[in-house]
Amino acid sequence: MTEVPASSRWETADIQVDGRDYRVHLGGPGGAGEVEASTGARIRLRRWRFDEHLRALDRHAWADGAGLQFDAGGFAQDVLRDSGVPDALFDELAPVALWWATGGAAPRGPEAEADGWVRAGAVRARLRPWTFSERAKALGSSMTSQPDGAKELSLERYLRAMLAASVVALEPPGVELAALDGASAALLLDAVVSLNDAGQRDEDATLKAADGEARALAQVTLRLCRALGWTPSQVWAAPAAEIDRLMVLLQLTEAPPPAPAPAARPPRLSEYPDAVVIQVEDG
Repeated sequence: MTEVPASSRWETADIQVDGRDYRVHLGGPGGAGEVEASTGARIRLRRWRFDEHLRALDRHAWADGAGLQFDAGGFAQDVLRDSGVPDALFDELAPVALWWATGGAAPRGPEAEADGWVRAGAVRARLRPWTFSERAKALGSSMTSQPDGAKELSLERYLRAMLAASVVALEPPGVELAALDGASAALLLDAVVSLNDAGQRDEDATLKAADGEARALAQVTLRLCRALGWTPSQVWAAPAAEIDRLMVLLQLTEAPPPAPAPAARPPRLSEYPDAVVIQVEDG
């Protein structure tokens, strides 16, 4: 913990986080900030950095049967420990620590620009979606076997692999991911995850049901994807009237399936050339 006297170089702001009021002072050396505690002291919050951000996510975010879980309290404690804040102030300053780690007073974003570029805090990044192969490789390299045979995902390794695949370029020139502050890292991660997350559509829920409606949707979707070179999302987003027209065109132009061959019947005994047929009649 570092307590410093008030100085004219700081910009003072009153903020509210989770219903609690704080007075913060921004613009300190090295990107530091300060928050006024109930003790009257000004507590220095040092610049939260990219590596610390990913490591904290790895410790405090995980996936289970209910989905992605996040221990906000544990993450906030890591932010405060990084700045040397005493444990006695953790409960009081946890909300403002989360605010600080995820951008503080920085402009919210990320902000999409042209040609795949986004503005994420202090940097601009050109992004591309990662491929199925890249995602599979990242998932495999991020899994660790536990003594009981279970698999555990390292979120840090997985996110680093996602960033490495999807971040094509960074500006200013020469800047590296490891040099980012935590706020810029959070915004960049938000942009990359959003780019690579297809989202849950109604059609996805239909397909998961694996019933008659799901099979009908799958057949129509795959038929149009093969014919047009579209993705499923393009098919599902097309106007219904256009899909109807396309289905009529396909029915008119696609070659009909070959007629099934007649089922073979076993030959009768009388059809064999050497057979002798004895007819027995009554009387």
